[in-house]
Amino acid sequence: MTRSIVGLDLSLTSTGIAVLHPGRPPWCGTIETRGKADDTWPVRYQRLTDLARRILPPIPDCALVVMEGPAYSRTTGSQWDRAGLWWLMYDLLAGTTRQVLVVPPNTRAMYGTGRGNAGKDTVLAAAVRRYPDIDIAGHDTADAVLLMAIGARMTGAPIDDPMPATHLRALAKLALPGEE
Repeated sequence: MTRSIVGLDLSLTSTGIAVLHPGRPPWCGTIETRGKADDTWPVRYQRLTDLARRILPPIPDCALVVMEGPAYSRTTGSQWDRAGLWWLMYDLLAGTTRQVLVVPPNTRAMYGTGRGNAGKDTVLAAAVRRYPDIDIAGHDTADAVLLMAIGARMTGAPIDDPMPATHLRALAKLALPGEE
């Protein structure tokens, strides 16, 4: 592996990030923030920009950033803010030396469990079992680690061999940036 791979599971409350640098063990963590339903537009904007500024520093130049795509079926509160954060981060990353690979949520779940409709707890349990040397503390870090692992595999440096064929079929519709 010649470049860093970053898995990014964006969230308004607990963004999961997992980083794999060449020659070093992977690590993961969360970046947390809180808001209120009655926050004003300027406060919400400031929260998103502050969060983006906290997410960027661990992402090295020239990294492949594997970002979970939007969950279009999710219509619970704050969807505008979630979409705003997603596009803000995509813009900040895509306009640099970093490359961005967007992975749909069901693809991430299939890679982790063999089932695209697997629930959060099933995905978490599968990630903890498959990556025992990584400190996966919750759903956000589990998702980020799986995204990082997808990126590592797609660049020819898998961290999770062997992987069952049922899981690998998740990659069939993905292409690295520039290879679409």
